[in-house]
Amino acid sequence: MRLLVFGAQGFIGNHFNEMFHAIYEIIPAGSRSHKNKRDFTVYEDVFSVLDEYKPDAVLNLAGTSYHKTRDDAEIYENNILIQLNLHEAINQLKLNTKVILCSSSAVYKSSINPVDESSFCLPLNSYAKAKYIQERVGLSYFPEHDVVIARLFNVIGPYQNNSFFIPTVISRIISYKQHEISEINLKTLNAMRDFIYIRDVCSALGFIIDKGVSGEVYNVCRGEEVSIEKVIEILKAILDIAELPINVQDGYVKEGITYQVGSNSKIKNLGWSPKYDIRESLEEIIRGEYGY
Repeated sequence: MRLLVFGAQGFIGNHFNEMFHAIYEIIPAGSRSHKNKRDFTVYEDVFSVLDEYKPDAVLNLAGTSYHKTRDDAEIYENNILIQLNLHEAINQLKLNTKVILCSSSAVYKSSINPVDESSFCLPLNSYAKAKYIQERVGLSYFPEHDVVIARLFNVIGPYQNNSFFIPTVISRIISYKQHEISEINLKTLNAMRDFIYIRDVCSALGFIIDKGVSGEVYNVCRGEEVSIEKVIEILKAILDIAELPINVQDGYVKEGITYQVGSNSKIKNLGWSPKYDIRESLEEIIRGEYGY
């Protein structure tokens, strides 16, 4: 299968290529920052890359979140316009290309019960709203196009950008261990998240590429809620830290979601299951990136 990957130079894209380069014929397609200078918010650039490679499938990992910019217009443009350009180019070229759209669990509302793919969506910030609209754009081309949506929960793994929570907190704890700081600052210890390791995410995307049903949405999650407090306790154990002074600040959760856990029953029906629990995930990150 010839697989064109938008956002191939990103965190997920790099790990996906490492896992699947021997299975798919992967064509890495960067965005504005890539050396090929393609800008996928420009229709002609999307058309040219599809015309050149005529892929069997496109994995769309491209997009922008608050971790990259605070410009709401850029967030909407880079998520929605790229998706629109992709489908319009497929139309013009009359391609029979499967599209896997990577969305986010941010589209769901906060809930103490596991959210499944039919759960009510209540996107609370510009990124979540942009991803939800992106989904609607993609699905508006179904059934003429083969479109599948993957809603990714809290992805973690080695070499993730330090603007994300897990690499930030690991870096702070290691700084404490090395006597560089006297305490760590956190917004809250009580927020609950469904963390999923990057290799499990890439494995799930492989199943969706091969077996995902057109027009359907699949949660990509472990199906296990983990508190920030538990994450801290696991990290202390891994790094052999007995006491860790924590300054809990205002309790504000940036995403507006205090409690979220997903249901992965639907994607498990494709034959997929996660392999890494939260401790194994954190151990892999610390060993792979920090050498502990």
